[in-house]
Amino acid sequence: MRFRQVAVWPRGLRIIHWINAFSVLILIPLGAFLFFAEYLDLTDRAFGSVLNVHVTVGIVLTLGVVARVVFLFAGPPAARWKDVLPHTREQFALLSATLRYYLSGFKGKAPLYLTHNPVAGAWDTALFIVFLSQATTGLSMFFFHSAEHEHSHNHNHALEGAVAWPPEWFEGLHVAGAAFIIIFVLAHFTALAWHDIFERRGLVSSMISGRKFYSEEEIQELKARLERKGLKPEGNGTKKT
Repeated sequence: MRFRQVAVWPRGLRIIHWINAFSVLILIPLGAFLFFAEYLDLTDRAFGSVLNVHVTVGIVLTLGVVARVVFLFAGPPAARWKDVLPHTREQFALLSATLRYYLSGFKGKAPLYLTHNPVAGAWDTALFIVFLSQATTGLSMFFFHSAEHEHSHNHNHALEGAVAWPPEWFEGLHVAGAAFIIIFVLAHFTALAWHDIFERRGLVSSMISGRKFYSEEEIQELKARLERKGLKPEGNGTKKT
Protein backbone atom coordinates (compact mmCIF):
# COMPACT_ATOMS: atom_id res chain seq x y z
CA MET A 1 0.00 0.00 0.00
CA ARG A 2 1.24 3.48 -0.87
CA PHE A 3 1.29 6.12 1.86
CA ARG A 4 1.74 9.85 1.83
CA GLN A 5 3.35 11.90 4.59
CA VAL A 6 0.81 14.40 5.89
CA ALA A 7 1.71 17.47 7.94
CA VAL A 8 -0.16 17.18 11.25
CA TRP A 9 1.58 18.77 14.24
CA PRO A 10 2.81 22.41 14.16
CA ARG A 11 6.34 23.11 15.34
CA GLY A 12 5.33 25.14 18.40
CA LEU A 13 3.14 22.31 19.68
CA ARG A 14 5.97 19.80 19.24
CA ILE A 15 8.43 22.00 21.14
CA ILE A 16 6.00 22.40 24.04
CA HIS A 17 5.30 18.67 24.00
CA TRP A 18 8.97 17.72 24.35
CA ILE A 19 9.65 20.32 27.05
CA ASN A 20 6.77 18.91 29.07
CA ALA A 21 7.65 15.29 28.31
CA PHE A 22 11.29 15.54 29.38
CA SER A 23 10.30 17.56 32.44
CA VAL A 24 7.92 14.81 33.54
CA LEU A 25 10.51 12.09 32.95
CA ILE A 26 12.97 13.98 35.15
CA LEU A 27 10.41 14.84 37.84
CA ILE A 28 9.20 11.27 38.36
CA PRO A 29 12.51 9.78 39.67
CA LEU A 30 13.29 12.95 41.63
CA GLY A 31 9.85 12.88 43.23
CA ALA A 32 10.21 9.20 44.08
CA PHE A 33 13.62 9.92 45.62
CA LEU A 34 12.14 12.68 47.80
CA PHE A 35 9.16 10.50 48.76
CA PHE A 36 11.43 7.73 50.07
CA ALA A 37 14.12 10.08 51.39
CA GLU A 38 13.30 9.33 55.02
CA TYR A 39 14.44 5.72 54.47
CA LEU A 40 17.72 6.78 52.82
CA ASP A 41 19.30 8.58 55.77
CA LEU A 42 20.06 11.71 53.75
CA THR A 43 21.63 14.83 55.14
CA ASP A 44 19.52 17.98 55.08
CA ARG A 45 21.89 19.45 52.49
CA ALA A 46 21.51 16.48 50.13
CA PHE A 47 17.74 16.48 50.51
CA GLY A 48 17.64 20.22 49.89
CA SER A 49 19.74 19.90 46.74
CA VAL A 50 17.45 17.26 45.24
CA LEU A 51 14.40 19.27 46.27
CA ASN A 52 15.75 22.39 44.57
CA VAL A 53 16.31 20.51 41.31
CA HIS A 54 12.83 18.98 41.57
CA VAL A 55 11.26 22.39 42.07
CA THR A 56 13.29 23.98 39.26
CA VAL A 57 12.21 21.32 36.78
CA GLY A 58 8.67 21.65 38.15
CA ILE A 59 8.72 25.35 37.31
CA VAL A 60 9.88 24.52 33.77
CA LEU A 61 6.97 22.09 33.45
CA THR A 62 4.57 24.71 34.82
CA LEU A 63 5.72 27.20 32.19
CA GLY A 64 5.31 24.51 29.53
CA VAL A 65 1.79 23.76 30.73
CA VAL A 66 0.92 27.47 30.69
CA ALA A 67 2.25 27.69 27.12
CA ARG A 68 0.11 24.69 26.15
CA VAL A 69 -2.96 26.27 27.71
CA VAL A 70 -2.30 29.44 25.71
CA PHE A 71 -2.05 27.27 22.59
CA LEU A 72 -5.44 25.79 23.42
CA PHE A 73 -7.00 29.17 22.68
CA ALA A 74 -4.48 31.02 20.51
CA GLY A 75 -2.49 28.30 18.75
CA PRO A 76 -2.89 26.66 15.34
CA PRO A 77 -6.15 24.73 14.76
CA ALA A 78 -4.50 21.35 15.49
CA ALA A 79 -3.46 22.62 18.95
CA ARG A 80 -6.73 24.24 20.02
CA TRP A 81 -9.14 22.90 22.61
CA LYS A 82 -11.77 22.17 19.97
CA ASP A 83 -9.42 19.56 18.51
CA VAL A 84 -8.29 18.18 21.89
CA LEU A 85 -11.45 17.96 23.99
CA PRO A 86 -14.28 15.85 22.52
CA HIS A 87 -17.41 18.01 22.35
CA THR A 88 -19.14 17.42 19.01
CA ARG A 89 -21.35 14.54 17.92
CA GLU A 90 -18.71 13.46 15.41
CA GLN A 91 -15.97 13.47 18.06
CA PHE A 92 -18.07 11.48 20.53
CA ALA A 93 -18.86 8.93 17.81
CA LEU A 94 -15.14 8.64 17.07
CA LEU A 95 -14.39 8.37 20.79
CA SER A 96 -16.86 5.49 21.12
CA ALA A 97 -15.41 3.74 18.07
CA THR A 98 -11.87 4.18 19.42
CA LEU A 99 -12.82 2.73 22.82
CA ARG A 100 -14.37 -0.30 21.10
CA TYR A 101 -11.21 -0.65 19.03
CA TYR A 102 -9.06 -0.64 22.18
CA LEU A 103 -11.29 -3.08 24.04
CA SER A 104 -11.18 -5.47 21.09
CA GLY A 105 -7.40 -5.60 21.33
CA PHE A 106 -6.78 -3.43 18.24
CA LYS A 107 -8.74 -5.79 16.01
CA GLY A 108 -10.52 -4.68 12.87
CA LYS A 109 -10.14 -1.37 11.07
CA ALA A 110 -8.66 1.44 13.16
CA PRO A 111 -10.83 4.55 13.57
CA LEU A 112 -9.58 7.30 11.29
CA TYR A 113 -8.47 10.68 12.63
CA LEU A 114 -5.83 13.18 11.62
CA THR A 115 -4.74 14.99 14.75
CA HIS A 116 -5.87 14.19 18.30
CA ASN A 117 -7.26 10.80 19.14
CA PRO A 118 -10.46 11.70 21.08
CA VAL A 119 -9.64 9.20 23.85
CA ALA A 120 -6.13 10.62 24.19
CA GLY A 121 -7.58 14.13 24.10
CA ALA A 122 -9.81 13.39 27.07
CA TRP A 123 -6.85 11.87 28.95
CA ASP A 124 -4.68 14.86 28.06
CA THR A 125 -7.30 17.21 29.49
CA ALA A 126 -7.26 15.31 32.78
CA LEU A 127 -3.46 15.27 32.73
CA PHE A 128 -3.17 19.05 32.37
CA ILE A 129 -5.64 19.58 35.21
CA VAL A 130 -3.38 17.35 37.33
CA PHE A 131 -0.31 19.31 36.15
CA LEU A 132 -1.87 22.56 37.37
CA SER A 133 -2.76 20.90 40.68
CA GLN A 134 0.83 19.64 41.01
CA ALA A 135 2.20 23.11 40.37
CA THR A 136 -0.12 24.66 42.96
CA THR A 137 0.51 22.11 45.69
CA GLY A 138 4.21 21.63 44.99
CA LEU A 139 5.17 25.28 44.86
CA SER A 140 2.99 26.11 47.88
CA MET A 141 4.71 23.43 49.97
CA PHE A 142 8.17 24.45 48.79
CA PHE A 143 7.84 28.16 49.47
CA PHE A 144 6.07 27.59 52.78
CA HIS A 145 8.71 25.18 54.04
CA SER A 146 11.49 27.48 52.78
CA ALA A 147 9.99 30.36 54.75
CA GLU A 148 9.50 28.11 57.77
CA HIS A 149 13.14 26.96 57.61
CA GLU A 150 14.37 30.56 57.38
CA HIS A 151 12.12 31.56 60.26
CA SER A 152 13.46 28.69 62.38
CA HIS A 153 17.07 29.52 61.42
CA ASN A 154 16.70 33.17 62.40
CA HIS A 155 14.81 32.31 65.62
CA ASN A 156 12.14 34.76 64.64
CA HIS A 157 8.95 34.15 66.60
CA ALA A 158 6.79 36.58 64.72
CA LEU A 159 4.99 33.78 62.87
CA GLU A 160 4.20 31.70 65.94
CA GLY A 161 0.51 31.05 66.31
CA ALA A 162 -0.18 31.74 62.62
CA VAL A 163 -2.46 29.39 60.71
CA ALA A 164 -0.41 26.66 59.03
CA TRP A 165 -0.31 26.92 55.26
CA PRO A 166 -0.39 24.92 53.13
CA PRO A 167 -2.65 22.36 54.84
CA GLU A 168 -1.30 18.84 55.36
CA TRP A 169 -3.60 17.35 52.73
CA PHE A 170 -1.65 19.26 50.05
CA GLU A 171 1.09 16.63 50.32
CA GLY A 172 -1.43 13.81 49.88
CA LEU A 173 -2.92 15.55 46.84
CA HIS A 174 0.56 16.06 45.38
CA VAL A 175 1.43 12.37 45.85
CA ALA A 176 -1.90 11.29 44.32
CA GLY A 177 -1.23 13.56 41.33
CA ALA A 178 2.21 12.05 40.89
CA ALA A 179 0.68 8.55 40.92
CA PHE A 180 -1.78 9.59 38.21
CA ILE A 181 1.05 10.99 36.08
CA ILE A 182 3.06 7.76 36.41
CA ILE A 183 0.01 5.72 35.35
CA PHE A 184 -0.57 8.11 32.44
CA VAL A 185 3.05 7.81 31.26
CA LEU A 186 2.93 4.00 31.32
CA ALA A 187 -0.41 3.94 29.50
CA HIS A 188 0.85 6.53 27.00
CA PHE A 189 3.96 4.52 26.12
CA THR A 190 1.92 1.33 25.79
CA ALA A 191 -0.67 2.96 23.54
CA LEU A 192 2.01 4.56 21.36
CA ALA A 193 3.70 1.21 20.84
CA TRP A 194 0.44 -0.54 19.97
CA HIS A 195 -0.67 2.21 17.59
CA ASP A 196 2.65 2.16 15.75
CA ILE A 197 2.65 -1.63 15.50
CA PHE A 198 -0.94 -2.05 14.31
CA GLU A 199 -1.65 1.18 12.41
CA ARG A 200 1.82 2.05 11.09
CA ARG A 201 1.12 5.78 10.92
CA GLY A 202 4.43 6.81 12.46
CA LEU A 203 2.72 8.17 15.54
CA VAL A 204 5.89 8.26 17.64
CA SER A 205 8.02 9.92 14.96
CA SER A 206 5.23 12.37 14.11
CA MET A 207 5.93 14.37 17.26
CA ILE A 208 9.45 14.90 15.90
CA SER A 209 8.78 15.35 12.18
CA GLY A 210 5.25 16.72 12.52
CA ARG A 211 3.99 14.21 9.92
CA LYS A 212 1.94 11.02 9.93
CA PHE A 213 1.31 8.49 7.14
CA TYR A 214 -2.02 7.98 5.37
CA SER A 215 -3.18 6.27 2.21
CA GLU A 216 -4.76 8.31 -0.56
CA GLU A 217 -8.16 6.80 0.28
CA GLU A 218 -7.82 7.79 3.92
CA ILE A 219 -6.82 11.33 2.99
CA GLN A 220 -9.92 11.67 0.85
CA GLU A 221 -12.06 10.38 3.71
CA LEU A 222 -10.55 12.94 6.07
CA LYS A 223 -11.03 16.00 3.87
CA ALA A 224 -14.62 16.76 4.84
CA ARG A 225 -13.77 16.68 8.56
CA LEU A 226 -10.66 18.76 8.13
CA GLU A 227 -12.40 21.50 6.20
CA ARG A 228 -14.78 22.02 9.10
CA LYS A 229 -11.78 22.35 11.43
CA GLY A 230 -9.76 24.54 9.10
CA LEU A 231 -7.16 21.82 8.47
CA LYS A 232 -6.18 20.34 5.14
CA PRO A 233 -3.73 17.47 4.59
CA GLU A 234 -0.80 18.43 2.44
CA GLY A 235 1.26 15.67 0.90
CA ASN A 236 5.01 15.80 1.40
CA GLY A 237 6.42 12.73 -0.24
CA THR A 238 5.33 9.09 -0.34
CA LYS A 239 6.44 5.90 1.22
CA LYS A 240 5.73 2.27 0.40
CA THR A 241 5.03 -0.25 3.13
